[in-house]
Amino acid sequence: MKKTLIALAVLAASGASFAQVTITGNYTAGYRMSTTGGATASDASGFGIDTSLVTFTAKEDLGGGLSASAFMNIDGLNRAGVGGGDSGMALAGGFGKLSLETGRGSDYLSGGTAGVGGVGLDGKVFSALTTSDSIAYTSPSFGGVTFGVSHDEGSTAQGTAETTSPIGLGFGAAGTPSGADYQRGVAVTVGYAAGPLAVNGNYKVWDQSGAVNDNAKNRVSVRGSYDLGVAKIGAGFRNTQYVLGTRQDSFLAVGFAATSQLQLGADWGQRTQSDKASGNGTRGGYGLKAEYSLSKRTSVVASYASWEASVGAANRSNETNVLLSHSF
Repeated sequence: MKKTLIALAVLAASGASFAQVTITGNYTAGYRMSTTGGATASDASGFGIDTSLVTFTAKEDLGGGLSASAFMNIDGLNRAGVGGGDSGMALAGGFGKLSLETGRGSDYLSGGTAGVGGVGLDGKVFSALTTSDSIAYTSPSFGGVTFGVSHDEGSTAQGTAETTSPIGLGFGAAGTPSGADYQRGVAVTVGYAAGPLAVNGNYKVWDQSGAVNDNAKNRVSVRGSYDLGVAKIGAGFRNTQYVLGTRQDSFLAVGFAATSQLQLGADWGQRTQSDKASGNGTRGGYGLKAEYSLSKRTSVVASYASWEASVGAANRSNETNVLLSHSF
């Protein structure tokens, strides 16, 4: 105690300043039962951790309307170890916002629209999220309209995770661009949010497509949501052009408050591939979710998802969760 008081006195005398850091997080655990369909069908069930996340957020007023902020996530906290999560920093002011981030973000369709409804279908109907490094600019709002431009590095659109390249280099381990498993993307985004309506459109192109069939060339995405008061609905569509073939993803979601404590939601997604080397055809899935709030920070969550793991799969994959979630 004496050492602590002496240290604080020395810091106060020296005029040292402290950053204001906010610590938030979430811990969700419970029971999961899953069935994986397809040629290698399997069943699994048991208790475990769904989410263990701690977020550190800091913000500083630089004066003249300019501010700096940073955040760092630590996730996957369990007895096996601790994993790093998304992190980033930003400068914001009257000019807009400039950010640099490393992370997986959220899926444009089921993550971006599903604040509306069900369980989210990335890693099920849609591709699992992969890590990338990015720099982005977002403009101020002009009557609800914003625009942005971003550059990211570290993964192909097909989903190969980054293993060698930090921000700004864009080179593989050998020091030369690797068109086989490493692509850089540039995207332009236009959004509108005012009142109950929010819409967003995005166009993205990748370099180093080469002759690798699963490397992406360009992608057009659009999503939107509308708050009806009693319910909120959302929808999205994405078209990706690959070196060989195309892919279309569609998503619908709805969510509403059954009571002041009970939130219900549902979502549906579909993926169609054509002219690709494999996996051509259409497959889809849906999710249902109920969340009952015990307080502002604690809730009980029940969810069910069912989807086709592959085109023409004889058996569907299913996942059921009953979880207790606490935020702080």
